[in-house]
Amino acid sequence: MRKLAWAPVIALVAGLLTFLTPTAASADAIEVRNTGSYDIGAIRWYDGVYNVPGKYDALIPAGRFSGWPTTAGIYVGPGYCVRFRIWLRGTEQNPPGAGDLGEVNFFRADAFNFPNGRHLLFGNSSWDVKALPLSNSGCWNP
Repeated sequence: MRKLAWAPVIALVAGLLTFLTPTAASADAIEVRNTGSYDIGAIRWYDGVYNVPGKYDALIPAGRFSGWPTTAGIYVGPGYCVRFRIWLRGTEQNPPGAGDLGEVNFFRADAFNFPNGRHLLFGNSSWDVKALPLSNSGCWNP
């Protein structure tokens, strides 16, 4: 009899934990969407401990999201740049349109000054990112 009395309590606690667990669609999420054709290294937490030592935790494939509720930043390899735009509005389930994005910015990792690549951190905002070789004019012009 006692086991049956606990069943509603366990169900209630499980329901509350599910409700309180943040998802990728939550307002607190930091989304990173790869809008380019090159994979981009994603950093889940900027703690110096990464699955690819010194670089990143996982790759964001072209056209995809990082897949985590919070992404701290990205890794840009030597010889590449990243064009990035902040999200003014939107979620992974309802991504921003062109009018919901901030201005284009650039982040470059030339092989001379950054032979091991660079990290770009995002703070508390979501972003569209696109990696390009430094030789591409998109690294230099909006």
